[in-house]
Amino acid sequence: MSEHASTSRTGLAATAFKVPSGRELVTAVSAFCGYRAPGEGLAAHLVAGTFTALDQVPLDVRLYVHDLQDTAEKWPALPITLPPTPWQAATLVDDLAALVTGLSAAELREAAEGLALTRGDVALAHDKPVLARVWAEDGEPLPDAAALPRDRRAREAALLQLFDHVDPHEWTDEQTGAVRKALLVRLAGLGDALLRVSALPPARLDWQSDGEGLTALVPVPGAPQPLEARVAAESVEPHPFASWDEPMWGAPETAASPGCWRWTVGWRSAGGAFHTDARSSEASEAAARFGAEQTLAAYAAQASTVRQRLRHRLLVPRQPDTLSMSDPAVLVLGLRPLLQAVCDEHRTEASRPEAPTGWRIVPHQDENKECSLVTILLDDCSLPHPELGDPANTADPADPAFEHFLRSHAVVLTPPARAYLAGLSQAGPGELPLRRRHEAAMRAVFAATGEAVDLLAADTGPLPDAMAWIDLLDAAALEEFLAATEPDQPR
Repeated sequence: MSEHASTSRTGLAATAFKVPSGRELVTAVSAFCGYRAPGEGLAAHLVAGTFTALDQVPLDVRLYVHDLQDTAEKWPALPITLPPTPWQAATLVDDLAALVTGLSAAELREAAEGLALTRGDVALAHDKPVLARVWAEDGEPLPDAAALPRDRRAREAALLQLFDHVDPHEWTDEQTGAVRKALLVRLAGLGDALLRVSALPPARLDWQSDGEGLTALVPVPGAPQPLEARVAAESVEPHPFASWDEPMWGAPETAASPGCWRWTVGWRSAGGAFHTDARSSEASEAAARFGAEQTLAAYAAQASTVRQRLRHRLLVPRQPDTLSMSDPAVLVLGLRPLLQAVCDEHRTEASRPEAPTGWRIVPHQDENKECSLVTILLDDCSLPHPELGDPANTADPADPAFEHFLRSHAVVLTPPARAYLAGLSQAGPGELPLRRRHEAAMRAVFAATGEAVDLLAADTGPLPDAMAWIDLLDAAALEEFLAATEPDQPR
């Protein structure tokens, strides 16, 4: 790859790796993928050609290039995308396939050895049905599949065994096609890595070793805890075929050792417990750090509206007394989602008659992490709830401290929803059946609204002609009401 090709108008090398030469770029991207650098000669030429093809794609089109390796595995079928992508992006794998289509069997083996393709790479590539249509150079169909064992792994093993005893000039069309396909998939994977590290690379973090892996922190203005990233090696299950990860050709030490690195991003609660919000596995430590850095950068850029996926809490809490409805993070909880959650719990109870059916109101979470009815309903609505250690954990829903907690996470209750949650405790203390707590909560709603049709209908949807609001005290009637008014109702 030429100096110009690696640092031309898109600045791939300069942006991602700060390296002066194409050879160093190839080495860096290969290491990022968990592969060793390709050997000199044909392998290096193919990777350079791949990077050059990517570098020729206009910058405004490159944004539409997605998952070249997945497309290569399906090639020659073009990816179907909505909205449609520019033709340069959709057909980019065609350009990569052109690099290997004209190679002879001997050249394919040379390139495969230079890229340290594994036996598994070749076996998986051979199992694609498109090989018969795409890679047969003489236009003849592949041998009858019935001549091979039906079991997929046995077929793959049989194909690899043939490679062990046959020179390239004696390869069948199926063998030739499998190696070509494996090369195409490898080149596409390297292209994916190049695009990934070249698109808005994040600032490097100060990674610290903690004995179990690496940890990095990113303070966020207004957040009580910094964003935190972790990177650690992860064990990999060995393939059932012991030789699967060995290079197809060449000495075993020429192949990169299969590995896996897990990165996680999240932040800690007030009690110090770490809560993961995003995670993934990568082929190398460098790729894992990069993935974590990308995620942290994205979170920090939109920190004011970031919520944890499972706990639904804001990274940057609000001042409850000054929360504005124009705040982009605001979520409004109406009565209808609460009633839907009650119905869901009622159906669960009905399906498990042997399970305990008592529901308490406080604490919202106890030492065993068991939850109150209010916590269950809020979680069903994908909203935060008080936890052990929070001042509001022992606050009754009618207590201002409870709503103060919700508003600190930009959750606003409508008047009927507020009345319903507060009314759940009016059935009495201790663990009571869901039916009793729901009836008490609905009566609290009616008392607060005076059964105002417009207020209730705005929160739940219009009442069918054959029903009265008082009917909603009954769980069966409530479920019938929700089913009858489901489409396009306000939430």
